[in-house]
Amino acid sequence: MNFWLVVDVVLLLYWIGVIIAIVSSDRDPTAALAWLVILITLPFVGLVIYFFFGRNWPVISQRSKKRQRLTAISTAFLPQVLQPHAEQVAAFRENITTDWVARTSTVIATTAQAPPLPVRTCEISVDGAEYFDLLIDDLANAKRFIHMTYFIWEHDELTARITKVLLDRLAAGVEVRILNDFFGCLPYSKKEMRQLKKAGALIGSDMKGLARLNYRNHRKITVVDAEIGHTGGFNLGQEYIDGGKRFPAWRDTGLRITGPGVADLEKLFDLRWYEVFGEDLFRTEYYPDASLPSGDIIVQTVHHGHDDPWYSATRAHQVAISGAKDRVLLQSPYFVPDSSTMDVLVNAAASGVRVDLMTTSYLDKKVPWYAAETYFRPLLKAGARIWQWEKGFFHTKTLTVDGVACSIGTMNLDMRSLRLHKELMVWIYDEDLAAEHERHFNDDLANCRELTLAEVESWGWARRFRNSGARLISNLL
Repeated sequence: MNFWLVVDVVLLLYWIGVIIAIVSSDRDPTAALAWLVILITLPFVGLVIYFFFGRNWPVISQRSKKRQRLTAISTAFLPQVLQPHAEQVAAFRENITTDWVARTSTVIATTAQAPPLPVRTCEISVDGAEYFDLLIDDLANAKRFIHMTYFIWEHDELTARITKVLLDRLAAGVEVRILNDFFGCLPYSKKEMRQLKKAGALIGSDMKGLARLNYRNHRKITVVDAEIGHTGGFNLGQEYIDGGKRFPAWRDTGLRITGPGVADLEKLFDLRWYEVFGEDLFRTEYYPDASLPSGDIIVQTVHHGHDDPWYSATRAHQVAISGAKDRVLLQSPYFVPDSSTMDVLVNAAASGVRVDLMTTSYLDKKVPWYAAETYFRPLLKAGARIWQWEKGFFHTKTLTVDGVACSIGTMNLDMRSLRLHKELMVWIYDEDLAAEHERHFNDDLANCRELTLAEVESWGWARRFRNSGARLISNLL
């Protein structure tokens, strides 16, 4: 058979195959057309690109036998954790007077299978030194177990302090498990991990392997003795206290909770631990003791990842913002939103709701910032205000709506966090804590400059073109 005829037949079969695969995946039409162009114009090379960046993980994950076993395990176990608090949660739902709070809580429970839970204490920390003192003190007082998962675990003064405490706890017979993101921790020395492993800690790397090269576990979680939980924006590194060598200062937000609500942080750790090791940690000894006082503060932890068909944390933000009556206060170092999130922000601002976005003036990555600048003009034209924190790098990820409730966690307002990373946000349905967080926001305003519409419209053609190019790249990822 003629060589070129064979080539034509192979190409024809390839094109038919990719067209059937992409069309039948029921993706967003824009994304589907983009992948068709790539796969058709770059035969076989396009498949490599698609393997890393384009596969339909929500569908793939649902077909996974390991994922099905994990779902069965967690579904069978978790009701016994939730049931002791069902009456208190029902009373909370009955007494909700704010419509968007009810809808946000419901959408989280529906899409993430995570109902509200009470906690005894809920502490918001905006100073790195104070936050890590709290964390280290909790680690030092652990009696039974410590579970930790972080996107970044550096190798410096802070991690040396943490490692020393963990080694002490291991010597005292405390169980220590650590599961960190593979790619996020890749640049840093593993000397401390080797020390801890030698001393008896169980350590693993999450999101490892070529198939997940484009995805991250961006969550930050510490659970101590099933009763204390930490999360928020802080990774483990000295720069999260003082800015390190790159920045004159660092602004972040951490959260410490005690009581039943810790169960959701433990659940997220256990889900990933099973995915990596196949070990079932859904056991009563790792979950809060139902005989202890539950507390009066209601929280709700929402999570998602690249394999989540709902993008639950993103959806919760959208429901809350769309229901705002008075003000929406957002904090994020990156702002490259998906179209749905951008729409609810523009709608809120254009309808007269105060929308304030606080971000950074110091850049750690240029390309995401270039892309962010393309979103500023429509947001400002709708009536929103944009603030840039000038003291150093601004890394906090929070949302406060109408002074009624706030959300603190790990999710940035960019495409990677909203769609690709494994993230979590803790919603706090408490007006006193929402007011406290709003005071922190107002304190931050004193160290911000306002980015105005006039300034954005003064940017030259070259800058706007550069930004548009960056936006194209961010959307493809």
